[in-house]
Amino acid sequence: MKGFIALITILIILGVVLLIGLGISQFSISEAQMSLQKSQSSQAFYLANLCAEDALMKLKGDISYSGETIPNIENGSCTILVDGNWTVKVSANFQNQIKKIKIVVSQINPEMIIDSWQEVSEF
Repeated sequence: MKGFIALITILIILGVVLLIGLGISQFSISEAQMSLQKSQSSQAFYLANLCAEDALMKLKGDISYSGETIPNIENGSCTILVDGNWTVKVSANFQNQIKKIKIVVSQINPEMIIDSWQEVSEF
């Protein structure tokens, strides 16, 4: 009888330890996923800024520049759209993380004047 009680006690303790270990591993996996998502989101933000600066340089060189789609930039892509009133809209996609930037330009020549540069959720 004493051996049976000891065996049941050990099994219960091992079950509790197993549950704690599974909980910790699940927490670690979710933390790793959030860290990866944050890194990908940062990459999308930097990619959007890169494409926005490229669009502004092209707009400075050619006042009729209306935008383009740039595929395969560091495993991401950008879509640039320039409205008639010099509003530059950039959408960058990196690993399904999407960042959008809207830039309002009031003057292009002789020097470019940017009224606003902001990250937006929708255009």
